[in-house]
Amino acid sequence: MTSFGSLIRSYRLRAGLGLRTFAALIDQRASIVSAIESERRAPWRRAATLHRVAEVLGLVESSNLWQKMIELAHSDFESRDVSTEGASSAENKVTGTVAWWWCTEEAPELEDATLAELATFIGATSGPKVSDSDLPNHQEKPLPVLTELAIEWRVRHLLGRREAQVAAAPVDVEAALESEAGIRLEIVPGLIPRFSVQACAVQTPTGMSLFIDRIVADSRPMASYRHLLALLFAPSALWQSESTPLPPTASLDGWQADDFRNLQRSATWPQRLRDCERFALAMLLPANPVLAGAESAYSELVQQQGWLEIDDAARALRNRLAEQFAVPPVLVHRRLVGWPCHLYGRIAQALSAQEPTLPPSDWLVDKEAPRQQTLFDLGVPVR
Repeated sequence: MTSFGSLIRSYRLRAGLGLRTFAALIDQRASIVSAIESERRAPWRRAATLHRVAEVLGLVESSNLWQKMIELAHSDFESRDVSTEGASSAENKVTGTVAWWWCTEEAPELEDATLAELATFIGATSGPKVSDSDLPNHQEKPLPVLTELAIEWRVRHLLGRREAQVAAAPVDVEAALESEAGIRLEIVPGLIPRFSVQACAVQTPTGMSLFIDRIVADSRPMASYRHLLALLFAPSALWQSESTPLPPTASLDGWQADDFRNLQRSATWPQRLRDCERFALAMLLPANPVLAGAESAYSELVQQQGWLEIDDAARALRNRLAEQFAVPPVLVHRRLVGWPCHLYGRIAQALSAQEPTLPPSDWLVDKEAPRQQTLFDLGVPVR
């Protein structure tokens, strides 16, 4: 039988709204919306709140869909023991195995006991213990080496070629993960205070669930929250088996917590971490929208402030794009100096020629051949 929470989630996904985006539109905390959708909390009952929910979801008042939502809200509320509201997520357990996680900076490595407690806390298991002596066997099938173009390729498959991704606007990472990758988002309290874990991924028989701490979801800036989500999903997109077809799926066959810990201890971890960061960067700042936004921002900047010094112009452009795409400025800087955007050289050319528009991208000649030429040659290490 359909519950109020599952109905709201289906309506939200149909409207193309991420969890936190939807929560902001109805003036609620993301953790509350998550708890209601996963039936860990009773539905809203106040008429004003329900009307606001219906308005944001595009439900016409007195329509069949609107009437069904109202009826389920009241019936589900009455059928629940109100004293259970706000209870731990373990009461509504998700059957699955902890796969990987992202901790706070300088957090200690998760010990076996802590990892087992984390798994129990979110209603999962940590998988069988793998000893250090098994590490060489784990590395017999190394993860594929990916170029920047290969990473961009995976992001493009995930985001698709929709109109919304061509426009110079922020990417709703939540909506993209839920709609395109079949991800289930769960916001729970207690990960950071108890385990120093901001978010973790759990593989389930039906796909994957991403658990995010309430502090991150409710209190951190939207830009840093979406960045964390993109980082958390990156392993699924980058480290799936080579036989898995694109677009990325939401599972890695047999991947468990000890596999991730062994990977963190391996010599290849710094490169894997950089790959995850590149994936998140490309997801938050898709190349085509960034290029379009930069060209528009440069023209406006020249009209308003004239021919600035190169450093001043680059800084102003970076800050404008950070505000436009709702991402931290440092991420915009990485995007503008790296492939495929590589905009700083074009800005310098335009300012030197006192041109109000940026030159075409092929006017900038690189001294070295780009690494991206080895896209499908996954056996060649990236230097």
